Amino acid sequence: MRDKKELLEKRKMTKKGKPFFRKKDYYKSKNLAWRWRKPRGVDNKQRLRKRSHASIPETGLKSPKEVRGLHKSGLLPVVVLSLKQLGTLTKEHGVILSSRLGDKKRSMLVEEIKKRGLALLNLDADKTLSRIRADLKQRKEGRKKELTKEKEAEKKKSIEEAVKKEEAEAKEEAKETIRENAEAQAKEEKQLTDEEKKKLEKEEKDKLLTKKI
Repeated sequence: MRDKKELLEKRKMTKKGKPFFRKKDYYKSKNLAWRWRKPRGVDNKQRLRKRSHASIPETGLKSPKEVRGLHKSGLLPVVVLSLKQLGTLTKEHGVILSSRLGDKKRSMLVEEIKKRGLALLNLDADKTLSRIRADLKQRKEGRKKELTKEKEAEKKKSIEEAVKKEEAEAKEEAKETIRENAEAQAKEEKQLTDEEKKKLEKEEKDKLLTKKI
């Protein structure tokens, strides 16, 4: 069995000479992905290997079997999503952190990778940790500002409510005083009317008495 370093070097050399395969008519639309898809049409010129059409994969373009699927560093790349997966990896594996991870979980995994001395292939550990910490700090500051704004808004609201309450109480007091004044006036008028009635009754009695005499 040949040395792994030699095989990796050979793979690098062969990769330089390999063509870059794209699917048919990939340049015609943005919606068509730039990855390889085998042409299957009956009259497809690329499938029929016609002149002036893009070449298709064929035998003889593979890398050596011993280093096939390895990273350029010579490590076997493994996509990691959780801490449980890290427990199964060795020094021969290279870690690729999934793009679906959030900042919190990503920072935890990066710290664990650094502790275990594993190779991180798709990220710079120190840069990612510093970026995540800076983002968290910025978020905390933003949250503090939001909280202060909310508190100020609540204070303003409470002051406005207190002012409205005082105005409402003042209006009610004014209404009560008006009602009391109206009732007092009504009572006075009633008393006057009663006195007038008594006077009229007295006059009628006096008239009757004079007639009898």
